[in-house]
Amino acid sequence: MLLSGCAKTTETEVRVVNKLPPAGLVVPCDKPAVNGTWPAVIAEDIPNLKAALSECAGQVEDYLNWREQQARNNQTEKDQ
Repeated sequence: MLLSGCAKTTETEVRVVNKLPPAGLVVPCDKPAVNGTWPAVIAEDIPNLKAALSECAGQVEDYLNWREQQARNNQTEKDQ
């Protein structure tokens, strides 16, 4: 008895499709300059605020770079 179903091999192609949010949904954020004379308690929080804003801006920048790369990859695939 032959098991002909087991003798067949099939090739499977896997394609990854990235769905991107609209281009205007995420935009770079500004890191505001802190100027002026403020009470000592608030002045102690300024470095923490700047660090948080820098981290946020870095995450947005990373996302925007990733999104641009994905768009280029998608365009390259369409051109082929």
